[in-house]
Amino acid sequence: MGDGLILRRAIAADAEALAAFNANIHRDSDTQPPEERVAAWVRDLLTRPHPTFDAGDFTIVEDVRTKAIVSSLNLISQTWSYAGIPFGVGRPDLVGTNPEYRQRGLVRAQFEVIHSWSAERGHKLQAITGIPWFYRQFGYEMTIDLGAVRVGYRSDIPKLKEDEAEPYHIRQATLSDLPLIAGLYDRECRRFLVSCVRDEAIWRYELEGRSATNVHRMELRMIETPAGVTVGFLAHVPALHGPDMALTAYELMPGISWLAVTPTVLRYLQATANE
Repeated sequence: MGDGLILRRAIAADAEALAAFNANIHRDSDTQPPEERVAAWVRDLLTRPHPTFDAGDFTIVEDVRTKAIVSSLNLISQTWSYAGIPFGVGRPDLVGTNPEYRQRGLVRAQFEVIHSWSAERGHKLQAITGIPWFYRQFGYEMTIDLGAVRVGYRSDIPKLKEDEAEPYHIRQATLSDLPLIAGLYDRECRRFLVSCVRDEAIWRYELEGRSATNVHRMELRMIETPAGVTVGFLAHVPALHGPDMALTAYELMPGISWLAVTPTVLRYLQATANE
């Protein structure tokens, strides 16, 4: 690339250096410590088996004089569904450049590479989340809304009466639960025009593929009757986001009452948040 810089694919041996680079680049501000949860995410992507990603899906710009990583991004392959029709999607992420190397076109050069990768893989589109409008300079447009949520408050969570037993139990998911989770998730997705397809391999990765501090780790839980009959599943983040406890997935079996089960789920979330 000139000026002592080379552009290359990452390899597994880059894991620690690339994790440290991203932990530094993606912290909230220069006064904050490196974002270790991002570092764990990067490390996992390079060193732990992932259903749709390997180390070579990272691009790296390296200064050959110092052997330092000065810019990087990656391309995560996904399958999405539009009205039940699956298609390939490329997800660029972890885009960053050291401040002293900015304004040199390093990110643009890497986007050109991953755009060609997406074309080779048959992706119909790419989708990126990040700074609003920033990525228009690389050919992206604002599209569907991101981050739709429903919010509830502690004061609204129904309390059990003194002599009342919890009508449902929530336990940690196991590998044997993954076919049911995958089926329930597919059921949930049918309510939406656009969704991300997740097969059992993806759910297995969510269950046991991410390290404990990975910023995208989810806790998978099964919902059962006291007799052990499964009625649904849920997923939530393993830590508070500010004052919030985020539920990222929640689906019940056909014929199960949402009004009956949801108070148990809310009490579970409150107890987990307290912990």
